[in-house]
Amino acid sequence: MDDKTAIVARLPIFARLEGRSLEAIATLAQLVSMPAGTVLKGEAAESFYVIVTGTVHVTRNGEFVRSMSDGGFLGEIAVVEETTHTATVTCATACEFVQLGRYEFGRVMARFPDVGARIDAAVARRPHQRTG
Repeated sequence: MDDKTAIVARLPIFARLEGRSLEAIATLAQLVSMPAGTVLKGEAAESFYVIVTGTVHVTRNGEFVRSMSDGGFLGEIAVVEETTHTATVTCATACEFVQLGRYEFGRVMARFPDVGARIDAAVARRPHQRTG
């Protein structure tokens, strides 16, 4: 198992997948590092992110919503609904992410129903107001 596959295997959203499936996702994914202070806000969403290490703060319309850390994921609403981000995410610490672009994310959703179901559940329970 290569390093990227091992990282994907540790993430809760992919926990139920077998080795070959994890390898397929690792092939589609990129590892991305962002320094503390990096802000993801409001632009058309082109990627889905899973936090490998680090902490992000999520705000909506200037109000703190929650912190997320290792294993948390973001960008799913905007990618699924093909819209802008619904919240502002700021890296509170240096962060490493597994990133899936829109096309790769679509392939994962179609090929791995368990992962798709978990993401669909998150979309259903998370607020959909746009950032202001």
